[in-house]
Amino acid sequence: MLRIYRCKRQEVSPQVLAYAPHAAQWDREIELQLGQEYSAILAQPVVDGEYVNFLTPKSGEQIEVDSSNKNQFAKASELLEKRKQHVYNFLISDKPLINSELSSSRADYAYAVAHAEKFFVLQNEIPVAVGALLNAKPVWLNPIPAAVAAIPPKKGCLLPFLLLLLFLLLLLGLLWWFFLRPWPMEGTLKERFNDLFGNNTEQIVEPALPQEEVKEEPVVQPEPKEDEEKKALEEKLKEEEAKRLALEEELKAKKEAEEKAEQERLAAEALKKKQEEEAAQLAAKKKAEAEAKKKAEEAKKQANAKKVPKCKTLKEQGKMPQMAIAFDGSESMQMRYGYTTRLKAAKSAAKDLIGSVDKNVSIGLVEINGCPAAKNRGFFAPARRSALLGSIDSINPYAYDGKTPLVNGLNELSKMLDGKNSDAVGILISDGEDTCPFTSKMNVCTVAQRIHERQPKLKIHTILIGDSIDSAACIARNTGGQVFKPKDAKQIESFLKQAGASLKKVCED
Repeated sequence: MLRIYRCKRQEVSPQVLAYAPHAAQWDREIELQLGQEYSAILAQPVVDGEYVNFLTPKSGEQIEVDSSNKNQFAKASELLEKRKQHVYNFLISDKPLINSELSSSRADYAYAVAHAEKFFVLQNEIPVAVGALLNAKPVWLNPIPAAVAAIPPKKGCLLPFLLLLLFLLLLLGLLWWFFLRPWPMEGTLKERFNDLFGNNTEQIVEPALPQEEVKEEPVVQPEPKEDEEKKALEEKLKEEEAKRLALEEELKAKKEAEEKAEQERLAAEALKKKQEEEAAQLAAKKKAEAEAKKKAEEAKKQANAKKVPKCKTLKEQGKMPQMAIAFDGSESMQMRYGYTTRLKAAKSAAKDLIGSVDKNVSIGLVEINGCPAAKNRGFFAPARRSALLGSIDSINPYAYDGKTPLVNGLNELSKMLDGKNSDAVGILISDGEDTCPFTSKMNVCTVAQRIHERQPKLKIHTILIGDSIDSAACIARNTGGQVFKPKDAKQIESFLKQAGASLKKVCED
């Protein structure tokens, strides 16, 4: 995910904060309802403590569109407005959502779309807007309806069905009463009707035919089937016995298979345990050997460190160590820092550091203050330490626009120092990120990595003051330096001395 904008939480409208937990689901809903080109037209808001980051799944170089470049990106602006209008019209319609859980935040999302004024362009053509900020003017005045209610399920037709069933039962009862129920009078029902309604039609009586005497055939009694039943019973018993024997064989085979599987499992576990023990022993042996080797190297390094070279030799070989300080003098350094300000505490600690550095080491100064570029104050020879202290005292955030050209300051710091043939130490004192228009989107970690590739003997230690400092910690990690995060003015002084400890004594006369 690419972060295109970051601001404080109180600068964001409540509606954006309300739909923020469902932002990714809204992108999916819009994609399914309207198509992929309408998805992610709003950057996803992600709450990070007191700040809100706006992220987008799209990639590429980002440019904020404002009054200075509005005409350049007029086509992208028109495309964004059309897409926003289309999404907004869908949101205020009564069309149901695929994901019904989003209904509660539908009005909030519509508000964010309608009030999204700030936007960025990726790859010079893809527009991405930032959700509504406070005091944003609405683009459309259509009323935003409440979330579309879920369509209630249809009720069943049970009552008409029961009435129909009752009617059929009644009809069947009437039919039975008149045609199937035994009539209490003599004769059939038809004859009774004829008697009641005076049917005087003359009956034709046919003469009775003489009946022949039927002789009964003698009934042949079947012979007893005891033998057949006995035989069938014996066959059934044999069949049951065969089934029992087959079942016993099956159970026996199953038990043997389970015992074999259990033995194989125990054997596999024993083998695995043995292999793990052997691997652990081997790892412990390698670890012990590595630690012994490391201790030997450290002892050798300490022994060599105690041997201070001659100053004359270092100067003749051009290997005299160098140091430069990149000092953040932006307006944010005026913030309170305990009983003093960040700027005053940093100045005091820097002057103490300069006083402890070897008298043979020249010290450079870069003032990170005012866009577009940092101010390179040059190198100060040991004899000009007082001039260096005066330059630090003269750092004034109000002398420029008060912004932080951090990326340019790092590049200027690396240009002042060797870092190839001789050791060099750079110390960055800062409280935030790059805020210049042309460099704020650059990755300082990548810049630091490139500096280390060019100058492998240059170590940049970072003294990071304040809250928004985590992004600059990689400068020290990528150049082999140390990261210091002081909590007060006293720790700034202590950490600065640690950062410059390697230059306290570099040679002897």
